[in-house]
Amino acid sequence: MLIVADYYFSSAVARAGWIEDIRPYRAVMMPLDLPAKADDIEWFLPDGLRDGERGKQARRTFTFSMRESLTGALRDLGLEDRAIGFDDPGLGFRLDLEGTRLRDACDSLMYARAVKTPSELAKLQRATSLNETAIRRTIADWTPETTWSEMDRTYVRHVADLGGFVRDPSGMVWGHPRGADRSLVLATALDDGVVGEGTHVMFDCHGTIDLYCWDGGKTWVAGSEPEGPAKALDAATRNVAETLLAAMKPGARVSQLQATARAAYRRSGVPDADEAVIFFHGLGLSHMDIEQETADGKPNTDWTLEEGMVVPLHLLYPGGQKERLWLEEVVAIGADGGLPMFSWGFEALTGKG
Repeated sequence: MLIVADYYFSSAVARAGWIEDIRPYRAVMMPLDLPAKADDIEWFLPDGLRDGERGKQARRTFTFSMRESLTGALRDLGLEDRAIGFDDPGLGFRLDLEGTRLRDACDSLMYARAVKTPSELAKLQRATSLNETAIRRTIADWTPETTWSEMDRTYVRHVADLGGFVRDPSGMVWGHPRGADRSLVLATALDDGVVGEGTHVMFDCHGTIDLYCWDGGKTWVAGSEPEGPAKALDAATRNVAETLLAAMKPGARVSQLQATARAAYRRSGVPDADEAVIFFHGLGLSHMDIEQETADGKPNTDWTLEEGMVVPLHLLYPGGQKERLWLEEVVAIGADGGLPMFSWGFEALTGKG
């Protein structure tokens, strides 16, 4: 059952899928200086919908407020005076439903979303491929005079050309300190400094297509290739990623994967493996899709991989402007290990991509 504002009704019907019962309520477009009328819904029933079963349903269930629609739905479903979970508990508190015991069900929703269906995996693969293409096109447009804010806007333009969407303020997540500064900062989309040749650009880009998120990217050495210690860090990043993919099997815990990755960094001979930043999260309709607390109320920080999850792996060895090495690979969890969704491998991108 779906409760929508009156002006969303026809759009909801067009994309109803398996939802059989869609109920509209009178919303902001209708006047406050005139009395509410049952036939206000007629404004939102186009030809072809008005005389069909959906039009009849709209008239039968139309109410004058969201609260009235929700309470009516709960009554029709036999859920009055029951414990009800809300993915948005704030809505439950605002409704203040008499006799109803409110529960926070956001984690229940995340638990259900953690393992993807085959069609969801296809959507996430499409989203990842779009991101990869947009990054490559952004790199191809770079010149030694390009600023960080210009590069960000270039990425957004390519995403739009490919049919995707980026939220304000930036499609790129990492900020990029200059010189020997090794700090970890996020982008503001306000940096007018130049992306100079040889700079290690950490592409970590977010956006959506068909409501499913993309994430990730990797290091690009602007107009050049890794030099000096960065060569060894690039090789180490590749080795750690390959080791992690093999270890990302159902049953593996995040802490175990972090330890596996850190051990691989040590074997690769990095200066200090303890400085490596290694983390994981889910991906799907959000950049989490993992419950934050388990059903018994315990923190789910050290969660367990399951087959069918999509779990981006993040590897960052901090360094200055021409040393830092970053990789975020989007990984589908299979029975025998992780399956990468990017096609470009784990080494840093170089030159013009």
